[in-house]
Amino acid sequence: ERKMKNKSSVKHAPRQKGILKRTIKSVFHFYPKMLTVSLICIIFNAVVSALPSLFMQTVFSALKDAVALNQTWADAWRAITIPMVTLISLYVLSIISGAIGKQLMAIITQGYLSKMREHMFNKMQDLPIKYFDTHNHGDIMSYYTNDIDSLRQVVAESLPQLLTSAIMVLTLFVIMIYYSLWLTAIVLAGIIFVVFVTGIVGGGAAKYFIGQQRAMAKTEGFIEEMMNGQKVVKAFCHEEEAKADFDKV
Repeated sequence: ERKMKNKSSVKHAPRQKGILKRTIKSVFHFYPKMLTVSLICIIFNAVVSALPSLFMQTVFSALKDAVALNQTWADAWRAITIPMVTLISLYVLSIISGAIGKQLMAIITQGYLSKMREHMFNKMQDLPIKYFDTHNHGDIMSYYTNDIDSLRQVVAESLPQLLTSAIMVLTLFVIMIYYSLWLTAIVLAGIIFVVFVTGIVGGGAAKYFIGQQRAMAKTEGFIEEMMNGQKVVKAFCHEEEAKADFDKV
């Protein structure tokens, strides 16, 4: 009973800031060259993905002019050959760079998670016995499974997608300014409003994601304790009480 009271009285550390920056810094520390090449491939793929509109407009304009001037298909083909070949070449290079970038990120992610688990295990060797007396085994294992899996999603999916989206937005923004400054201003006003609303909703929802991870760790910790003490639970006919406690958790 005293042990369970100690476990229930443990306070979680407050929410830390700059976690994304620390994560990127640690990944770059382990894989500086491979991460650099992967980022270059992702950036190139994002830029190329935003450029087809320019080339397609050139092609459509050439075809429209050919129809208006009653030109033959041979004359129109000569006008669109260079833009079409350039566009196809960019698409091929984009596919190659995207495949290389994703493959490298997969290797980086798996290696990084392995190193993080090893780092956590080595760090845990130096913790005092009191830490293990005041934490459920399932809670501790949740750090190696659920939390690390969340980190995998950040490194393998969220960071590349964030970089890709940022590059595409920047490229499209330059193209929009080139075509119409006033229309760009209208779009920016809408984006600012969306970012403002998203910040309010996302900021309010962040605590629930943290609470979800803590609740999951607490649940797994309870299950771990009950499974390890299954013989004691059955010997003292504590099954129904254990079910009731599980429902509370």
